[in-house]
Amino acid sequence: MKAKTVKKLQIIVAVLLAVLILFLGGDLFLLITALNVDDDARVLPAYEMADLSAVLGRSRDEWQDEDYALLTAQTGIFSRDALRKLSAADIRGFQEALFYEGKLVHEVVSEGLVYHDMLFDTRTGIRFYAPIVELEPGDVLVTSSSHLFGWRHGHAALVLENGLLQSAVIGTNSSICSMGSSIGVPWFQSAPNFMVLRLKGADADARKKLAADAAKYLVGVPYHFTAGIFTPKDQGTEPIDTYCSHLVWQAYKNAGYDIDSDGGPVCTPRDIANSPCFEVVQMYGFDLTKGW
Repeated sequence: MKAKTVKKLQIIVAVLLAVLILFLGGDLFLLITALNVDDDARVLPAYEMADLSAVLGRSRDEWQDEDYALLTAQTGIFSRDALRKLSAADIRGFQEALFYEGKLVHEVVSEGLVYHDMLFDTRTGIRFYAPIVELEPGDVLVTSSSHLFGWRHGHAALVLENGLLQSAVIGTNSSICSMGSSIGVPWFQSAPNFMVLRLKGADADARKKLAADAAKYLVGVPYHFTAGIFTPKDQGTEPIDTYCSHLVWQAYKNAGYDIDSDGGPVCTPRDIANSPCFEVVQMYGFDLTKGW
């Protein structure tokens, strides 16, 4: 069976199960299912923290390939430009966060049908916010922290010049939130995993235009997870329905890029994370060699 057919069937089955559980009031079932996916919530490095003193003590101009490889493995930052911009203290902060285990907490959203994972600091009892690289317009944020019945469908959002464009939950329309709001970038930073993706082969001006066009045409679109199944996948600049990763896909499709890695009728956050159109700027909470 083709992958796109399987994906379509998974979504339909999930919807039917959601309706059934809603009527049965199965909150306990939802919690048990959520706990069963804890092992997939975050991947800690299988190696030890390294002493970065020798690398950080040298000039950035002296860093060699092996130095960048070490820094990536210790911080999750793949972009050399991003690494060079960081102070030694900042790099150590990224390193500590990558290796910090924390405590996983499940937050109920969407009327109890969807769970979102958050990471809490065991020392303070409050949310743990992992450091994130400097974001640029057109960047994409993805995480697998949202899940339904054991299926980690995740979440995706598009970085704008002064905000974050996203389609959040059922019953809402796509909107722009401020970067620092609780549902903005910090929402991803407090998740047990996230990726920062950047379009390959496009300069900053082109990526900024893509983001500006998305803000112009893709705000106020009703959330429907069946976009691409019961309605066209490509809805151009006048979309009638969308969901988180479809919204990001539509923004890029309008700019001439198909970022759905498997090309099916549904574009998931995982499809975007595996798109060859992107380079990984930062990866947190995923296996750095395998991704999502």
